[in-house]
Amino acid sequence: MKKKLPTYYRKTLKTMNKKRFLTAAMLFLSFISFGQNYNDAIKEYLSNNLEKLDLLEDDIKEWKMTNEVFSKQTKVRHVYIQQLHKGIPVFNAVSNLTLKDNKVIFVGNSFVKDLSSKIKSTTPTLKAENAIVQVAEQLKLGRVNGVELMEELGNNNFVFSKSGISQEKISVELVYQPLKDGSVKLSWLLNVYQLDGIHWWNIRVDAKTGVILQKNDWGVNCNYDMDTDTHSHAPTIKKEEVKSPVILIKKKENLFELDQYNVFRLPVESPNHGSRSIVSSPHNIIASPFGWHDTDGAAGAEYTITRGNNVHAQLDDDGENETIGYSPDGGSALNFNFPLDRDGKAAETYKDASLTNLFYVSNIMHDIWYQYGFDEVSGNFQANNYGREAALTFPPTDGDEVIADGQDASGRNNANFATPRDGRNPRMQMFLWDDAVVKINTGSLSGKYTGDAYEASFGASLEENPITANLALMQDSGDDPLQGCSESGLDVAGLAGNIAVIRSSGCLFVNKVQLAQDNNAVAVIVVNSNPGRFRMGGESTTITIPAISVSQELGEAMITALQNGESLNVALTGTPLDGSFDNGIVAHEYGHGISNRLVGGGGNVNCLSNQEQLGEGWSDYFGLAITMKPGDTDTTLRGIGTFTRSEAITGRGIRRYPYTTNMSVNPFIFSDVKDQGLGDGSVSVHGVGSIWAAMLWDLQWKMIGIYGFDSNMYTGNGGNNKTMQLVISGLKLTPCNSGFVGARDAILAADELLNDGVNQCAIWEVFARRGLGYSADSGDADSFTDQTIAFDMPPESVLPASKCAALNLNTETLKMFTVYPNPATTLIRISLVSEVKNATTAIYDMNGREVYSKKSDLKGTVTINTENLSAGIYILKINNEVISYSQKIIIN
Repeated sequence: MKKKLPTYYRKTLKTMNKKRFLTAAMLFLSFISFGQNYNDAIKEYLSNNLEKLDLLEDDIKEWKMTNEVFSKQTKVRHVYIQQLHKGIPVFNAVSNLTLKDNKVIFVGNSFVKDLSSKIKSTTPTLKAENAIVQVAEQLKLGRVNGVELMEELGNNNFVFSKSGISQEKISVELVYQPLKDGSVKLSWLLNVYQLDGIHWWNIRVDAKTGVILQKNDWGVNCNYDMDTDTHSHAPTIKKEEVKSPVILIKKKENLFELDQYNVFRLPVESPNHGSRSIVSSPHNIIASPFGWHDTDGAAGAEYTITRGNNVHAQLDDDGENETIGYSPDGGSALNFNFPLDRDGKAAETYKDASLTNLFYVSNIMHDIWYQYGFDEVSGNFQANNYGREAALTFPPTDGDEVIADGQDASGRNNANFATPRDGRNPRMQMFLWDDAVVKINTGSLSGKYTGDAYEASFGASLEENPITANLALMQDSGDDPLQGCSESGLDVAGLAGNIAVIRSSGCLFVNKVQLAQDNNAVAVIVVNSNPGRFRMGGESTTITIPAISVSQELGEAMITALQNGESLNVALTGTPLDGSFDNGIVAHEYGHGISNRLVGGGGNVNCLSNQEQLGEGWSDYFGLAITMKPGDTDTTLRGIGTFTRSEAITGRGIRRYPYTTNMSVNPFIFSDVKDQGLGDGSVSVHGVGSIWAAMLWDLQWKMIGIYGFDSNMYTGNGGNNKTMQLVISGLKLTPCNSGFVGARDAILAADELLNDGVNQCAIWEVFARRGLGYSADSGDADSFTDQTIAFDMPPESVLPASKCAALNLNTETLKMFTVYPNPATTLIRISLVSEVKNATTAIYDMNGREVYSKKSDLKGTVTINTENLSAGIYILKINNEVISYSQKIIIN
């Protein structure tokens, strides 16, 4: 269990921070003149480009600089400015301007157009403290008490006490909130971290009526639902003012300890992808110059546990963020070589190995992406910035290493990452994932079945309540007795003392299980009505028996055997899978911190709260990129989280499709964004993100096709490294509240800065192939239903032919044409990177006989009806004056 937080912490750093404060003050004074120069350059640019920015003169009259980042990779300065009206900030109206030689060269504009005409009031009628009461009532946070003004920051910006509803002091600031109907309302912005730790809210409350207008979480809580791709946001962080005492070791004369870790060493993705191995001193000398266990910037480690400048990995088996958890101790030799035996063992027995792996991957993420620009000045996560903030008008703040909680008891089948603004600790929470094992002891199906079942989100845990009993079919009085959809309380014969077998369709899962429990079943097996397996959701406070879902294949075999009179005795057990061993998921969660800190700057972490935001896509990409292997190809199937689903490594994991350039396997295109809606009208951010990640993955392979693959993730020069750099530099250029088009344009701009635009043609081909071409339009980035798809390339005036001729693009990676599905039945689709004029499309059978022919201009996606073709193998040919293309297709 955890110890309560002590009252002392970082004594070593206090003296150092005092010195650094004086240095920062001197830097600030020195760079006031530089900031003034930026102001002049920005003012001139805004005034001269109103039409281009789609703004009015009044819209640019009042703003302030909020953040500044110098990027070593692109050698440019990113300046973030906040739109104001009479001194009051406009929420998320933060524009980023890129300057080189004191000239603006790129703008991501998020200012509100015609702002002054939309504002009806500048004076709140609701007091700031009353806004706290309104929020508590509307969000049902409990009774407010002890509201006390702790600090007044000026200009209607206050800090109040925790007021009985928050784990943190409550900040309240007057802002303007733009709304979807185009209006702008005066609002109080409150930051409330719920007592139960479920949400850390940023809430905008109408400063007149007290009604909540909008809210978003600082945390991203990935409640993965594998079949619907659903997702929710929840907070996961508690800023620790002090931290626990640990063993401090004496400084040694050598600069680094020979630390070693027994881990799933990258590029191994998970236990399903390979074995553990010992790695020694894996820190990168540039990113972590004093090793992973240092915090004071002097030779030698401060900590012998899984804690240091970048990460503090700890056990959270009590699910309490306000306490410090156990961390494995490597001793003075920093030897983190712990045994691992997961076979039927409780997670607690291998916590040392788990937390060591979590510490390793989190540090690797810090060190790898540091090389590409997620560094101190960009708002990365470090306890000590080692004075490397550089000469900036707004230097970043340290004291924000990642708190990584392993085997967290506050959730299940989940992982999350919360990102507060620069200078406050982010928190990662890694949970256990249920994995049910079905062992059939009697009958024709005898054997042990793994990877076919999941525990339900409700009911008793099999880990603590293994069950052995005979199977019995549900036989209620409904139209389909096997569905178990009759009202609770109905007498159903034959279930008492047995494990009930029920089909999944017809009604809520909790209703089915409740009916079985009412008839004294000891457990329930719910059989998927569709191929494959699924996870049962739902909530119940009355169900006390275990329930699992099984694949259609296994479940229907059970039903058939029982209907044939067999007696099946079954043992159900639960062995959890530890998310900290899935390096891809750890990287994904850490990646949320990267994107949230880079888009909008480290001082504003609210820029990825719109419906078309791409945070999940960037995070998937981060995990995929660092687990690439030399033998991979562009059509290698890469699922996310296959380990947590007990799938083969070629499975789709926790996404709708695995990642591959093969569009017959992953057919996502830009227009699929509109199909990512959920039943409650909200959007599946995992679904939207998956489409963006598919494009980034295509780009990775396009660049590898040109420049090759380099397994050196830190300083390599392969196409994968170049793409990693484009992504990080692109994040810094991405506008606040951006959708696909803004993120695409940011990557193109990054290529101009990094490579003089030599890859423009390749980048455009990749995006156009999946419908994000030159004429594509995101519409309102806060809507997921109004996108315009386009497969076209830019005109000659934008992308001269010489740009495309500069590279050898005649690679097999990402062909001009993608044909899917293949094999096909009634139709095939041809997706084109760019328009092909005057083309003849023909299909020939294996005897050379033409069975289809059409001459036309081809663009976008072309559909050919094949229902009249006999089953067999055919050749598809597309030809015009310059193109000759052929591909084998199969008709079933």
